Amino acid sequence: MIQREFQMIVAEVIKRCDNYFQNRLSAIYITGSIHTNEAIIGESDLDGWIFIADDLSSRDKAWIKVTEMDIDSTYEIIDGVHINVKTVQELHDDKFIRFALKYNSTLCFGVDIIAKIESSGADTYEPNKSMAQGRLLFARQCLEDAMINICPECMEKIPKNTYFAARKFARYFILVEGAYYLMAKGEFETYKQDRVVQQLKEHTVGFCDTLDRSLAVLKDPLTAAVKHDDYIAQIYPFVVWMFDEIKKA
Repeated sequence: MIQREFQMIVAEVIKRCDNYFQNRLSAIYITGSIHTNEAIIGESDLDGWIFIADDLSSRDKAWIKVTEMDIDSTYEIIDGVHINVKTVQELHDDKFIRFALKYNSTLCFGVDIIAKIESSGADTYEPNKSMAQGRLLFARQCLEDAMINICPECMEKIPKNTYFAARKFARYFILVEGAYYLMAKGEFETYKQDRVVQQLKEHTVGFCDTLDRSLAVLKDPLTAAVKHDDYIAQIYPFVVWMFDEIKKA
């Protein structure tokens, strides 16, 4: 279920994509904090993954750019609209996108083409230690970049507001990387923040303060009032520890 406050803008994205792509459109998935019901009004962005039957044209790409800007400027509730359009064949060929959407998205329109692709026998990733270990180099580089205030590849941008930037770091380095740590341990259930943080507390020792602070940043970054450069330094030992544990798993 899409977060109530954002259902109107999601419906707008669906309507525009349906009107434009028409019978080319196969499915629309929504990811990120709107999907997990954890978005913050005026600060969270909308991430939509749209799958069509044939290749994108230059006209399609121009329409996507204009539509993103138009919806973003119309709805103050959102801080950025990302309409990611791929072909069904590209989804078939990209195991990682299928994995990410299977475990961390809401199908909002069309048929579940991920399930159809996998039922056809296509190779797929599973939420296990091999999946977690296979992306360690990427994750470590993202952490080191964040430590020196370079926008890591895992993020489109670091928010200008330092407290919301801290939340962005928490969503990636605690929730996403925490979920991969849980995969390596065979304990993964969800990407939802309350459950991920609770599971991390259950499966780690000595990091409860870091995790409590992270949950406070995730839920109300303005009240938590932790600057992003302070926050990344605070969580750095914990995230490095998770990476080391994933490697040893």
